[in-house]
Amino acid sequence: MKKNNLMSYLALGIVFALFNVIAFVLPTAKTATFWTAYAFSLVAFALQIPLWKLAFDKKDTLKSKFLGIPIINVGIAYLVLQLIAFAIFMSLPTLPTWLAVIACSVILAISALCAISGQAGANEIDRVEEKIKVKRAFIQFLQVDIEMLAENEADAETKTSLKKLAEKVRFSDPMSHEMLGELESRISAKVEEMKTEADKKALISEIDTLLTERNKKCKLIKN
Repeated sequence: MKKNNLMSYLALGIVFALFNVIAFVLPTAKTATFWTAYAFSLVAFALQIPLWKLAFDKKDTLKSKFLGIPIINVGIAYLVLQLIAFAIFMSLPTLPTWLAVIACSVILAISALCAISGQAGANEIDRVEEKIKVKRAFIQFLQVDIEMLAENEADAETKTSLKKLAEKVRFSDPMSHEMLGELESRISAKVEEMKTEADKKALISEIDTLLTERNKKCKLIKN
């Protein structure tokens, strides 16, 4: 991943070098209009670095890559539009300077608004996913606790019952809800009680019943 990032920055550097060669080798008048468009183009190149870094620094997950794509796209689109504007003003250096300032400023402003709104959307998705992760924690931890009890259980019949219970937990609705808080607390308490109980059969049955109640209430909440 880091190697790909380095190659991307290298490609940007090559494009920047080519841009400068074309800008200063072509026999065009270096008027105030030219220098204005050139200055905005330098800004466009410079802004690629923080925009790309923002996208590349996200964790290497499919979700994070997806969230990073719009930011890179906005940056590249901004650079392309600015280079097109520069090509126009370089070809027509007699155009008024104020026109170059307005045109380049509009391109910069629109691109900045797109980048800000895109990042705001990405941050909101991250916030929602973090909230979902917390809501899923109950079932995930519950499954691990019961699986550990099954691994450490000496009685074959109880061990089998614990494995079946862990399997039921695994296929339970992973999403928790505020309305299920009291019921989930009772389930957790029963699991904790099992850790010190020699005969776990009665507790397994109670937890199984509570888990069934929880799953049915989960369906009611979603409907």
